[in-house]
Amino acid sequence: MKQITKLLPIILVALIAYGCSTGSTSEERKKIEKMAAEETETRTVHDIDQLLKDLPSPSLVPFTLKSINAEFDNDLINDLKNFEKYKGNADKMAMNMGVFASDVSYLAAYGFEDVCLNYLKTSHNIAKALGDSTIYDDAHLQNCMGHIKNQDQEEIAKLLSELFITTSVQMEKGHHLNMAGLALAGSFIEGLYQAVVTIDKTPATEENERLLRPLVKVVLDQEPALKEVIKVLKDLPNDDAISTVVTELQILDILYKGGLKEIDEKLKENPNFVVKKHMLVDIDLEIKRIRQWIVE
Repeated sequence: MKQITKLLPIILVALIAYGCSTGSTSEERKKIEKMAAEETETRTVHDIDQLLKDLPSPSLVPFTLKSINAEFDNDLINDLKNFEKYKGNADKMAMNMGVFASDVSYLAAYGFEDVCLNYLKTSHNIAKALGDSTIYDDAHLQNCMGHIKNQDQEEIAKLLSELFITTSVQMEKGHHLNMAGLALAGSFIEGLYQAVVTIDKTPATEENERLLRPLVKVVLDQEPALKEVIKVLKDLPNDDAISTVVTELQILDILYKGGLKEIDEKLKENPNFVVKKHMLVDIDLEIKRIRQWIVE
């Protein structure tokens, strides 16, 4: 992925234009500032769009769970009843729009079509509350359901991306980028949550450790994606919610640089190295804590 666009060049252009126009009016300066803001906005939307293409799909963890014959666990999805308590809090709604997107993937992987539809409708309600309801119509929902029935992982991933980018670019101007970033973070955390909780709940037997290898690998492989999410969030207009999420993700980043890196190196040196549950306890607890903060 290309490096996240920095704001400095845009600001410099605006300052140079302002300095060269000694006789410019206040109205002209406003136009220059508006152009700079729009350029920043357009490029940041592109960065989020590109990031979505580079990141692992929201369906990666659910379909990995299905492939290793992990049983469906209702504790791995956010209860739709919680939507009521998010009303009036745009930041919570945005983060949980991302959570519900990953939950759609999980439900789809296990064939819960009717429940999937309810989660998609809730996503529609969140998008509407945040300022956009144009992408969720009956045709869109029917299209989603067709792919869910066929368990078409690639198409499900494409449709869920609309939750972040198509919705966000149509939201209220000057506000949608942060909402998209928070939704992205919510989805990322939910996927990791589904993985680590499954690992934690699975009895520690030799056979289970073998079966869980692909899921453990998914968790270990998320470090590059985590760094990219942090980069995008840092490039967004800073507010309390963005700042808090960045801080939380940076804690995860520290864990990836520490014990998880050692585990990954051991696996590379010895493909038969067995990852025990206690080796993942720190990342397990941290992801659970962040997820609890998001959905509470």
